[in-house]
Amino acid sequence: MHTPLVKSLRLQSLSLLRPHYASRLLSSKSTAQPEAGESASTSAAASPSAGDKHPLPEQAPKANEPEQEKIEYIGNTRFPRPRPKPRRTITPGDAVGLDAPAGKVEHTPIKVQLEQKMRDVLSPEKNLESRAKIIREIGESYFQNILDLRNNGDKLFEAPAALIPAAKAKFLPNLEGKTLAGANVDIVDMCRGKTTLLTVEFVKFAEKHTQSYINVFEASFADSANAQVIQINIEENWAKAAVLKMCLPYVRRAIPKHRHSTYVVHYGGVEALRNSLGIANPLIGYAFLVDTNTRVRWYANGEAVQSEGISMVSLTHELLRKAK
Repeated sequence: MHTPLVKSLRLQSLSLLRPHYASRLLSSKSTAQPEAGESASTSAAASPSAGDKHPLPEQAPKANEPEQEKIEYIGNTRFPRPRPKPRRTITPGDAVGLDAPAGKVEHTPIKVQLEQKMRDVLSPEKNLESRAKIIREIGESYFQNILDLRNNGDKLFEAPAALIPAAKAKFLPNLEGKTLAGANVDIVDMCRGKTTLLTVEFVKFAEKHTQSYINVFEASFADSANAQVIQINIEENWAKAAVLKMCLPYVRRAIPKHRHSTYVVHYGGVEALRNSLGIANPLIGYAFLVDTNTRVRWYANGEAVQSEGISMVSLTHELLRKAK
């Protein structure tokens, strides 16, 4: 007969060699002890035998305990997918743009740019600003915009059916580019004096969005001398910009010739323009109605729905009447 000390040593050695079987043996030993007033047969029937091959069933979670969050992994790897952040957008109908009319685009000589760059490198304040910008970019996933489209669709909101009041409307920020006809232009100068549908796209995917507004607009105002369409194609990435430059002959063939002088291509970052116009996701196309004083009076995003097309045409007629 084994003493309790010998039994304890035996169980410890089993736990070192076979932890799984030792834990089951400990469980069976502890549950096999009948309580006071309880028969040995009842206790033996209630506890599983040591030779049982099936583990004990898992206990159901309590009602007050929160469920564990399910982690989604990429393919068969153990890398979790980036968590989609709340969709960034603006309240429909809020004024977007600049508080004051935009000035001319300033052209800085390359020598002055290099000198300013050297001063920024040696400036502690500029280094702190650069560090803060890098931290913001690191904190946001590269695929965040794609996740936003996958989870929320390619439309931020449906545009309102009313113009932004002239007293509250803000001004269109300026941007320089080159038309398909080869002319260097400023978009503010192009918009001044005409009621303009201005569309902005950053990727090929957004072209179908902007084209849905252009088709409706041209169907109603193709013969109007006071209404025009300006389509802006922006490429912020320098590597993709080189590809876009090589593909311009194909773009010229795809765009009707009468719009070559108002199709503007811009290369380079436009973070200030995106922030001022409320462009939260650059994978989506955007459309803006700009009055003759270069104020943004209406805007939409994504592919145009029927109600937005009707509203855009009606609001354009209203702007044309007020411009007379």
